[in-house]
Amino acid sequence: MAEIANPQSPLVPKLEGVHLFHFDGAPCAQRVRFALAEKGLMRGKEVRWNSARRGGLRSRPNSWTSRRVSLIRKDHLTEEYAQIHPNMVVPALVHDGRLYLESMEIIDYVDKTWARNPLKPSDPADAEIVDRLVDWGKRLHVSVRYVSFHWGLGNLAKLKREEETRLSQLENAQSPEQLAAFYERYDRDDIDLDEYLAHLQALEEGYGHIEDLLSDGRQFIMGDQLTTADIIWSIKVLRIWECGYPFRRNYPKVYRWYRRISKRPAFRNGVMSRHKWLSAFFRLKAMIENAFGSGLRHVAAPTRPAHSTKIG
Repeated sequence: MAEIANPQSPLVPKLEGVHLFHFDGAPCAQRVRFALAEKGLMRGKEVRWNSARRGGLRSRPNSWTSRRVSLIRKDHLTEEYAQIHPNMVVPALVHDGRLYLESMEIIDYVDKTWARNPLKPSDPADAEIVDRLVDWGKRLHVSVRYVSFHWGLGNLAKLKREEETRLSQLENAQSPEQLAAFYERYDRDDIDLDEYLAHLQALEEGYGHIEDLLSDGRQFIMGDQLTTADIIWSIKVLRIWECGYPFRRNYPKVYRWYRRISKRPAFRNGVMSRHKWLSAFFRLKAMIENAFGSGLRHVAAPTRPAHSTKIG
């Protein structure tokens, strides 16, 4: 993965060791923290995300410095953060003054840089399947946003008018995220239910394929080795499970696989250590909404939807 040449932020070249700009509840950042923990790199000191104080510029050995970019306080909608990540999302990783963006490319870089617990199969054919599963998961990134905003975050995610304006002024016009366009519709309730349901169906097609792969009783998606496919798809399950989706009913093998993944020390420490209370809040919210008939459970397919895309 190519590093980002000539980053605009004056902070980036000052950072030594590993620094992660992230938010505990953001799925893309959760993927990277999961991978870092699998590699034996643990969460180290916490510093303000834009701090240039001497004591926070160097990370400790075998750890990464946490630079928490609060999506609640809208830290990402600032000119200072846009100089680090022009798409104004998390995560961003800096390693010895070099900047890397996009979560799965960061994970590839981490996997190549730290040899412990490789996350790609050595067999080329299996590695190709993993890449295709990862690509599929990446394409569903927008679907996770639509489903989790509508059935999870709700009004909590809406921007104020001045925040919308700031986003439209700062967002990179070529950004694949297209956040300004999304919020323009989301904030005005201008997205109809059919569009949300189409994104849910796209996710269900992916979960159905993972269910098929797990049907032979394998431990991980590719067999006995945890790979980047497990990392991206487990986080996709986590976020939608927090919205109240009935995985246990619709995809029992995916549910059992996810429960195994969630018990791994790297998942507990890397993904959930600072996220568990927020996760519990969203699961409680979803439980109440499902009990009153307005939750995600009631629009989820009662049986597994047919899916045509085959990988592996």
